[in-house]
Amino acid sequence: MSYYIDAPPDMEDQMIDFAFEPRQDDDSWSPDWHPDHPTLNGSDFCLQYFKADRRLIIHGADLSVRLLGEPVVDFALMLDYATRELMDQNSVSAEASLTQHLYSFLREEQVVTLTTTWPPGTVARLSWSELQELTERAKDEAVRLITTAHPELRHNTWLRQTVGQPPAA
Repeated sequence: MSYYIDAPPDMEDQMIDFAFEPRQDDDSWSPDWHPDHPTLNGSDFCLQYFKADRRLIIHGADLSVRLLGEPVVDFALMLDYATRELMDQNSVSAEASLTQHLYSFLREEQVVTLTTTWPPGTVARLSWSELQELTERAKDEAVRLITTAHPELRHNTWLRQTVGQPPAA
């Protein structure tokens, strides 16, 4: 599922295109899959299961990642961390746990510049409100995808408390 986030007036000609694309080679998306232990925790969600390729195009800058797949929860929580830190400081760097891709954010008033190490040297600019909306959409979509694939995870305490509530059934 793609999300398009409305652009601010000075960037109206392009928008933000975002979607997680679950990896076919990750068995955790299969309805027949069962984890090794009964209760999945943060390490499971951020390092091991529910990997996806990511489509992310911000005002024409393509920050999509399709090589190894990243756990959807890890990417969503990385965005959440960066957004929270940018409330109190003007720059922050965060790393994807599994792939070690570095994302650097620089906030200047209402504009955020995002630089990544993968794809190499990619730079995108978006408004502060767009980053906040992208963060919430990433968290919502991660939870939606996981709980759609495995409805029993709707009750996972760590997922609910850390990432968010699943959508209404």
